[in-house]
Amino acid sequence: MANLPMEAPSTIPEWRPGYLTPIDNTWGSPSAPGRRTHSTTEPSLRNMLLRANHLGSIGSGSGTGSESRPYGPIFDEEPDPLPGSESRPYDPFSDEEPDPLPGRESLSHNSFSDEEPAPLDATRIPKDPAQLGGGRIPHRGSLPPDGPDSRPLLPLSTATRVTPCTPVTNRHSSLFPPREGDPGPIPALNNLRSAGRDARSTASTPDDPASPQRPKTALTPPTPYSGSSHDSDGAYAVVPDLKVAIISELSEAWVEEALGAHPFQKHLAEIIEQEHQDLDSRVESWLENYDGYDIESQSWKTIEKGAQEERLYDPLVKLMGDILKQFGQLEGKEAGTVTKRRKVVNTHGAYMQHNNADGKKVVLKTEPDITIFGTGPSATDGPEFSKQPSYSQVASLWEVKTLPTFRDRQRGQAACYAREVFIQQPNRRFVYVTLMTGETLRILRFDRAGCYYSQPIDFHKNANFFVKLVVLLGSLNEDLLGFDTSITWLGGQRVLKMRPAELFNPTTGAWEANTEELVFTLASLPVFARRTIRSRGTVCWDAEYKGQHYIIKDYWRADGRAYESAFLKKLAGIKGVGQMLAFDDDRDTIKAGRGFDVDTDMFSDSKNIRVLDRSFMRIVLRKYGDTLEKAACARDLLCAIRDIVAGHRDGLLEQDILHRDISFSNIRLSPYEPEKGVVIDWDLAKEMKTLLAGTVTEDDSRTGTRAYQSVKVLDGSPGLGHHDNMDDIESIFYVLCQVLYGFDAHGNLNPKLGFLAHWVDPATSPDLLSSTKITFLAQGSRQTLTRYLGAEKKIMSKLVKDLSLIFQSRIADVAATTHPDEPQSFPVYRKEAADDQYKTFLGILNPVIEQLPLISSIPVSAEPAMIPFPVLLPGSTPPSPTGSAGSSKRRRIADDGGNSRPKRLWPVSQPERQAWEAGSPGCCVISSKY
Repeated sequence: MANLPMEAPSTIPEWRPGYLTPIDNTWGSPSAPGRRTHSTTEPSLRNMLLRANHLGSIGSGSGTGSESRPYGPIFDEEPDPLPGSESRPYDPFSDEEPDPLPGRESLSHNSFSDEEPAPLDATRIPKDPAQLGGGRIPHRGSLPPDGPDSRPLLPLSTATRVTPCTPVTNRHSSLFPPREGDPGPIPALNNLRSAGRDARSTASTPDDPASPQRPKTALTPPTPYSGSSHDSDGAYAVVPDLKVAIISELSEAWVEEALGAHPFQKHLAEIIEQEHQDLDSRVESWLENYDGYDIESQSWKTIEKGAQEERLYDPLVKLMGDILKQFGQLEGKEAGTVTKRRKVVNTHGAYMQHNNADGKKVVLKTEPDITIFGTGPSATDGPEFSKQPSYSQVASLWEVKTLPTFRDRQRGQAACYAREVFIQQPNRRFVYVTLMTGETLRILRFDRAGCYYSQPIDFHKNANFFVKLVVLLGSLNEDLLGFDTSITWLGGQRVLKMRPAELFNPTTGAWEANTEELVFTLASLPVFARRTIRSRGTVCWDAEYKGQHYIIKDYWRADGRAYESAFLKKLAGIKGVGQMLAFDDDRDTIKAGRGFDVDTDMFSDSKNIRVLDRSFMRIVLRKYGDTLEKAACARDLLCAIRDIVAGHRDGLLEQDILHRDISFSNIRLSPYEPEKGVVIDWDLAKEMKTLLAGTVTEDDSRTGTRAYQSVKVLDGSPGLGHHDNMDDIESIFYVLCQVLYGFDAHGNLNPKLGFLAHWVDPATSPDLLSSTKITFLAQGSRQTLTRYLGAEKKIMSKLVKDLSLIFQSRIADVAATTHPDEPQSFPVYRKEAADDQYKTFLGILNPVIEQLPLISSIPVSAEPAMIPFPVLLPGSTPPSPTGSAGSSKRRRIADDGGNSRPKRLWPVSQPERQAWEAGSPGCCVISSKY
């Protein structure tokens, strides 16, 4: 987001972006003329609100922290580098670990990643303001564009106590004349706290146990990722930058084969022996007669031990080619027609292009030393090889080294190749990369749990195993190479076949047993795919079956996580909730693929941390429409919000299911009457009884897409308890605000995001993001609403202010619970209170819907909010866009999956169809109320 243009505050033209000094860890130099500081006695609304709760100066934030990632909000150019970083570039020929990219070492969680973040660092800056110099507290992060009086409120959980003072009253309003469109005087937080408790104080019932103040022992394991290589578009200027990100992603995910028994090697040999009968004897016979192998010395004659790597490429290519030819793996036929091929190629110096999304200015390229290329029904549309070497046709990769060193440099290089294979082959389940010297080799199996690697193998003495390995890694059986063979090419069209045990019958509203094989036609490229190795690896396909359109979502569920299909079965028939047609659970597991027993744990080689198993899942979902910024008019938008909130309510109160990952891409417009909007992607949902029992980890309590997380979730203090319905409602409100302030009248992303830049910036720390949201909820913004014009704009502006009031008492409760000296209990979740909260939100929304005129807004642009991320192969044309907000260069995919963003489907009603045909989108009147 460093390149994201923002408006500079005109009141402080001297302000400029600073950088972290290694001395004081604060923005800019202590003597820098442009450094902004503010006194603890500064008479601003911010300090009045804090003093009303006996709150004062803050400590340094934790987590990913903007304090360690330079970010200049009012300039388009790149920020100053960290001191020293420009003098020590990453050396790709060094075996020592590379320096982390500036800021990336602290980027432990991605704002637009729905993976759960790693535990927050508890480090704080000194609580005594005097330690920072002169009793003045440097402003953390970048200054919002609304001016000096709208600086972010400091995070509540990190505040320290100051001298008590009189609570804020309206007598202070003269200090701050109201701006046009601003909300009225903000009540004191003490009053908000009291109001919040009154609103939530309902009688306890036996069915509504109190929410715990601290999570109990975790039954659901966390997902402690230290990073993700699925960064924003154009994040990597050079390949070494990408390698550093991948190493971070795979931290604590490298599993070493056990010594002595060599279970990985035995597992691989068993796989290929099951494929080829009498293979062992055939290999021995071939070795005895092959001119290139000396039986007595047990060595390959043409492979020089200790040779420089460039002297090994061609001999290895010839040897591996001879093996594939001898064992019939160069060509496969069906009914006399060639359908698949394999070939071994020296690709050193033959750079293969990466996807179009990673490179900052140019498409990245890499050069594996040796590649076995493959074509076939699951891999390619036809048996012919492409003119240029491509990751889209890789069967397996072989990297040659002079020394058998296996450190971060070698790991990052191999992982970089494997990651690109996953990206350009979206139906790939795992990828093999082999590291070789003139004497030994090491096999690496990359999958969605990380990497499982073998002990070094002397492939001269173990020639029999080496032959089997080459046959396996060049096999004509695409399943053995890691392809999901349920997805194939047929007559120039991708198809997917599945035989689900159950199908949903929308007529009867029931799930019925099924024995029929379903055949879906797919788009040539997925509408979404994660650019990672270690993750859920979500891939979403645009599919058609019997004239109906669906989204097929494939992902790898972590062991201990709930089944999304189970939630969607319970939510069947609920209006405002995305519906499922079919599912196929536990199609494969990481442990099975690696040869582990079900009861055997996998541990990382570095810190002996348990690596979770993952299961391959598939669900077939009804295809919905655009994200909310494409609503034809304000009335349509609010009808969609209404249906979404009502669906969320019914899912929770009727089926006990809480979504927990509301984001821009997870709430959609619906083309199906009578609903106008739906909530999709329930794979991070939880049953409320599980949350009430306290069986989630602290990591799990921070689940969600950070840009839309509530102030309470961002705070993350144990005393705040579990995720609840108000956290999700607050997230829905933030999505609404992003639509209203982040897009123009045509539904296109605004070039200047203003205060929203903090929300969508992946470098924004939880503390700073919480501060900006508190400021917005308490004070509003000088930034004008841009999505709608005229009467719609006026009505929607007032709606934002009215809805903000709902969450102010929530902020007061967070402040009271996290008070450093006098913490109070956070209000418990109860069904009756939750029902009242939904009624309050909808009670504000419904009258506004009635006020909105039945008008035709300016036609919505067909241009998506961002160029999507499908698998953007070099030279390919992007398919229909996904539903994420932002531009291709400035906005990341906002979640791990979701529906496509197709052209709007024909509405059901004839008046709206006529309006569309006339080129002016109309607005349907929705009579149903909640």
